[in-house]
Amino acid sequence: MKGVYAVFFNVETNRKVEIGALGEKEFEKGLYVYIGSAMNSMESRVSRHFSRQKKLHWHIDYFSMESDPVAWSGFLVESDWECILAEAASGKAEPVDGFGSSDCKCNSHLFRVSEKCLKDLPERF
Repeated sequence: MKGVYAVFFNVETNRKVEIGALGEKEFEKGLYVYIGSAMNSMESRVSRHFSRQKKLHWHIDYFSMESDPVAWSGFLVESDWECILAEAASGKAEPVDGFGSSDCKCNSHLFRVSEKCLKDLPERF
């Protein structure tokens, strides 16, 4: 399956994490969403984010080792939707500057979902 996906991660406590070439980043306790794409196998890519057994390569690899993946959703769309969704998320959630966007013009592909944003979700989301 090819497409774009969103993986949600829970960070239990405030922490600093070394994110490869980005260096050390601070993460507040809370829910985060990562927007990514997979043009070969979305199932394998998402499975990688849920796994603790992997070589650390991408920014999300480092983050996923220090957080708990809790849910994901996939979209069978072209890869350019990755940046469209990241841009939409940046208007509603707190971006982690420079995360996962070294190959595009986006500010970030990882966002902390604020309590306000969670409260604004419909009851049956």
